[in-house]
Amino acid sequence: MRILFAHYRPDIVSGAEYALADTIKRLDQNFRVSMLVPGQGRLEKTYREMGFEVWVYPISTPRRLLPGWHTLQSWWLAQRFTQQGIRLVVCNTFAATSRVMTAAKWARLPMVIIVRDYLRDISLHRKVLQKANVLVAISKDIANHIRPMADGLPIHVIYDPIDAEAWLARVQAHRASGMRHLTVSTDVPVVGWVGRLTPYKQPEVFIRAIPFVLEQIPRAQFVIAGSAQPLERDYEKGLHALAEKLGVQNQLQFLGQRADVAELMSEMTVFCLTSQREPLGRVVLEAQLAGCAVVVPDVGGAAELVEDGVTGLKFHSMGELAAENLAARIVELLRDPAKSRCLGEAARQNVQNHFARPDAMAPLSQLFWTLLEQFPLDRD
Repeated sequence: MRILFAHYRPDIVSGAEYALADTIKRLDQNFRVSMLVPGQGRLEKTYREMGFEVWVYPISTPRRLLPGWHTLQSWWLAQRFTQQGIRLVVCNTFAATSRVMTAAKWARLPMVIIVRDYLRDISLHRKVLQKANVLVAISKDIANHIRPMADGLPIHVIYDPIDAEAWLARVQAHRASGMRHLTVSTDVPVVGWVGRLTPYKQPEVFIRAIPFVLEQIPRAQFVIAGSAQPLERDYEKGLHALAEKLGVQNQLQFLGQRADVAELMSEMTVFCLTSQREPLGRVVLEAQLAGCAVVVPDVGGAAELVEDGVTGLKFHSMGELAAENLAARIVELLRDPAKSRCLGEAARQNVQNHFARPDAMAPLSQLFWTLLEQFPLDRD
């Protein structure tokens, strides 16, 4: 049974794309999966290296300057859907829907949208959502956010899975090697932040928390791994300037974009997420698997990944006191290494038990089968 997963950008490989790869590994093996990527680039290369069948088709969106071009491309794509025996179209993000919804309609195929963002409640977004047969939200918070826009469409909450075995193998191999990727002594506590440098993720809250932590834990060191997209380079420069203004440039390392995140996390004592409202936060699961004690906001999907005081700590990430709130939780963990280790171990077990099970995607597989039964192959 052939399923096509559609993507919006050919040049971005983020948590959503890795999450989809882990999802597909856990789907019913009777599904044959293809990826539709709207152009050559990093995403095509990444998925091919993972062993997926990739269609590269630079389809435009309906709102481009030449809407007739989208119509022609959609007609051709609908023909290919039929010729290749595609039975179901799944949009890995809301944005991807704009590229394939016309072709899916003309090919008479059911369509699923995986919603990974906090969409604005505007007419256009409502219309696009309502073109789906089913919506999948990656957290309860996302589901609650889009429900008023969905006009009664069924919404299924299915958390992204994670390939714990592969991640843990990297962590364990790194620890066994005795090597260090950070230029910090093993007896110095390291507090880390990982992600794209963009305003909604609020890395400035992490930076502003550093002076408050240093007042009580002077030996602590801090690292930020990640970079900004080209249009946000000035924002990234502003973060460096903020660190200098606060006088913490000697305690904070900007590591840039890194491929060794698992290894870096294994050297961190505490991991922090500071987003205003994160849809889920795959990076939190990665940090928990690496054994970090995590601190996350008390809002958004990330809050669903942590039981406060059991598998991590939460802080209030909104308002003027966000940095002080974060610092207080960091200090709490750094002052009690035994507690940090206990939280890290409990979190690792929780991820393995709930997000890494081989059958973690059984609900999604069943959802797909139900849709296929409702839309039998009949294009006459």
